[in-house]
Amino acid sequence: MKEQNIRCSACTHPIGLQSFYGCTECDFSLHQKCAECPTRKWHVLHNERLTLVTNKELEVFDCYACKRKSNGFMYKHGNNSLELLHCGSISEPFTHPSHPHHPLYYTLIEKKELCNGCNGREYFILKCIEGDCGFVLGFTCATLPQVVNHRVDDHPLSLCYGEEEEEASGKYWSYICERETNPNNWFYTCKDHLACLHIKCVLGDSSGFMPRIVATCWTRSFEVVLNDSVTRPFCSRCKSRCMYPINLKLLGTSSTYICSNNCASHWRGTAI
Repeated sequence: MKEQNIRCSACTHPIGLQSFYGCTECDFSLHQKCAECPTRKWHVLHNERLTLVTNKELEVFDCYACKRKSNGFMYKHGNNSLELLHCGSISEPFTHPSHPHHPLYYTLIEKKELCNGCNGREYFILKCIEGDCGFVLGFTCATLPQVVNHRVDDHPLSLCYGEEEEEASGKYWSYICERETNPNNWFYTCKDHLACLHIKCVLGDSSGFMPRIVATCWTRSFEVVLNDSVTRPFCSRCKSRCMYPINLKLLGTSSTYICSNNCASHWRGTAI
């Protein structure tokens, strides 16, 4: 297997240029940082210590904090599971390059607050407690990868923390979906900063799935496939070209593709 196609069995993300351990007899690999995760740990969301679960059966689970689906390793206590490298890695004080001058802390809230990254309302948040700052990040935005490789550019894409209103001029377009991008929200940009790409366009909502395995979701079984062919398939639910990096193909079929978890959750069709 080519090195750029190797994925970590713990976090399911590409190995990339990071140090890793690999089995010489199969394709099982682990980032060094994932391999060194403690088997038990305290977490800001729980009063009890969480236990590392290696998820040998590749069971699909929903992360308790960010609601992303994954079939990688998890930290678990009772019925609550956290993604290993995303929400499971959050500790206090939490530092983030979008807010470098002050640390962030998990804050219990009675109602959802506005996230500075996506401008969406979140319940699990990390907040700046310095004076009247009020900077807030939901767990989803707080754990986005800072750099990601994507087929749209030969160079890695970098996470941009939005443009100030006085700096934003004209319209911004994501040339993956060919739709307008709100420059005040976070987005990914290329080396020359000539494009701003929606976060969902770059990552999709199935980035927590290990490719080339079978995932059971919503009482159906899907093969997890990389969307890396020259011609992108059509989604059987939304009827659009599948534009995200990972697709779901209904098991036992040759052409029934679903572009995202969102479409899979609403799809009531039959195989084609």
